[in-house]
Amino acid sequence: MVTYAVRPTCRAMMLVSLLCALVATCATIPAHAAAPRSSLYVLGDSIAGGAAQGGKGPYGWPSLVAKQLGLTLRLDGSGGTGYTTGGRQKGGRPYPQRVEEAVAAKPDVVVVEGSRNDGGRKRTQAAATDTLRRLRAGLPHARILVIGPIYSYPQRIGSHPIDEAVSAAAKKLGMPYVSAVRRGWFTGSAHRFIGSDGVHPTNAGHAYLARQIRPELSRLLRT
Repeated sequence: MVTYAVRPTCRAMMLVSLLCALVATCATIPAHAAAPRSSLYVLGDSIAGGAAQGGKGPYGWPSLVAKQLGLTLRLDGSGGTGYTTGGRQKGGRPYPQRVEEAVAAKPDVVVVEGSRNDGGRKRTQAAATDTLRRLRAGLPHARILVIGPIYSYPQRIGSHPIDEAVSAAAKKLGMPYVSAVRRGWFTGSAHRFIGSDGVHPTNAGHAYLARQIRPELSRLLRT
């Protein structure tokens, strides 16, 4: 019996080469490429940035909330500042002067917190309106959450002029607003989370704040 060697045609050889190249290419592609994470930008005072009593770095509520929600974080929390004041420290700037940095970061989510350092209802409302309007104009697609001043009164106070001023500014621009005053954060049994200075939350207090703020951001992210 005579056997013959069958030589592959040029077309068959090309097909084999293409298949080999495809297999090699697929081998270099990760099984699942991670999607880029959304970013969170927090603008606030020392209740956001942390203080000697607690809340610095990974112990602050911004870091805790960002980690829990899988967000990257940019934090601009400066002690003594607010919508109307740059505080007493050298180089401190009020919120309106810090809007450009927030816009330049191009975050997906922004939280503006504060501020207990503000004084004067009319001045605060005007400065808050200016700050929030410019944030919205510079970040038209970002989700923005406004949190009012966070006081440390052991008993509920019902209302506060600065809280009402910031609330009015947020409402005017159609932004969601969380009133720490009306919700009584740090009053009653929660007052134990305030540090020895009677003003700033401890690390446990920042964990408590994260538990209050995370659901608000979760709802905002689902809209």
